Amino acid sequence: MNAIGTRQMTAAQFVAAGNAFGIEDSAMRMAATRLTKEGLLESAGRGLYVSGAGSRPLRDQVRGWRRVGERTRPWDGGWLAVPAGNLGRTDRKQLTARSQALKLHGFAEAEPDLWVRPANLTTGLRDLRAELVAIGLDDKAMLFELSDYASPEGVDFRTLWDVEALQARYAEALAAIETSAARIEGLPLAEAARETLLLGQAAIRLINLDPLLPEEMVDSTLRASLVAAMKDYDARGKDIWSRYYREAG
Repeated sequence: MNAIGTRQMTAAQFVAAGNAFGIEDSAMRMAATRLTKEGLLESAGRGLYVSGAGSRPLRDQVRGWRRVGERTRPWDGGWLAVPAGNLGRTDRKQLTARSQALKLHGFAEAEPDLWVRPANLTTGLRDLRAELVAIGLDDKAMLFELSDYASPEGVDFRTLWDVEALQARYAEALAAIETSAARIEGLPLAEAARETLLLGQAAIRLINLDPLLPEEMVDSTLRASLVAAMKDYDARGKDIWSRYYREAG
């Protein structure tokens, strides 16, 4: 819902959103029923939906893309570490939730059961751990900040991230947004709505999955340019969706 600029949706809007992607009305109604049962949607009245409790922690995390510039501080060379050897590896669902939570905060698995990232986040350890647990990290997990570490020869945490590929994705997403922004008003409204949602979601996903590496490791100005462009594109996309809903009745 946040992606298209609304905190709640009517059943008619839910169906109209599906129509923009060629999805039949009945399939969208079935999807709404299923998402409600799963707690990802909640009924706010007859024919009215809001985000459900089950989606809120991750939804709040996703919305944070606008403030990524506020989430980092100068890096002093330290590292954050989450040892996972005591957390178990048999529950596949929990393994997935753990991995997703850690990756959303830029951690990479240095060795089996050891996740690390540069200690350049503004969030304190207790608050960061609480954020991680809220979106899927095991509640028994521990979080440490390391000012130094010793490792076998050839082990360098800096190599855990493919920086060149990351910067290439920044540039590709930025070019796609700029190209779309230049042509979007000339498209039929349904096509424009579809394009802004697909491109916007892809860019927001890239920003939210960004490990927020320090300037010593990545071109942070390119990331900042993508965020700035996405803010403008997001506003235009929400205006287009508003007009599409009005036209769809």
